[in-house]
Amino acid sequence: MPDSSRINLKDKLRDERKTRSKLVSLENDFYEKVAEQIRELEDEKRRIEDIYTTKYAILEDELKTDRKAIENIVERRTAKIINQASLHSSSKPKEQREVDSMTQGEREFYNELLQLMTRYRSELMDRIFSKKEKQAVPLCIQVCQENEPKETGLEGKKDISKEYIVVRLLKDIPTFVGADGRNYTLEKEDVAVLSVVNAKALINRNAAIQISVKK
Repeated sequence: MPDSSRINLKDKLRDERKTRSKLVSLENDFYEKVAEQIRELEDEKRRIEDIYTTKYAILEDELKTDRKAIENIVERRTAKIINQASLHSSSKPKEQREVDSMTQGEREFYNELLQLMTRYRSELMDRIFSKKEKQAVPLCIQVCQENEPKETGLEGKKDISKEYIVVRLLKDIPTFVGADGRNYTLEKEDVAVLSVVNAKALINRNAAIQISVKK
């Protein structure tokens, strides 16, 4: 790949770090271009027969640098998108959002998260404040409920294991706001109980692994 068309991923990562909570604007095909760039470097490296040449060493170093940079870019942008979705799920519709800085795939991810978090918060608030839950229920239902084991907490009868996952962190994670509205600052080897949304996002990025908990 000619140098003029190469994406300088180290510069992109530096810009992403500088903006902290804000997203750096990316073209829709940014990730596709990065994938093509890495493939071309790998192809060029494979064509070199003598692995002890300077050119081979340079290509190998470029590949390592690009892979490390894009992993960090994806990790930081994913954390920022999760944070924005969490904040906007309880904000006014007119509040400025950064969807224009996202790629098409990131916008789809953001919209799905926003819908999920908005619905979760709405349902949770309804369970906390709804007067309908205090109304009398039919006698037959009351009798059945009295014979069932009682559960405590705001989640009522919901199985918390279906909404939260225990994970062990495989790397340090920048501070983010979880789906439950809490701030999380996680370090490598930490064990944390996270909402399914946040936990799966970290697991899919190979930033955490799920820990099975026996009931």
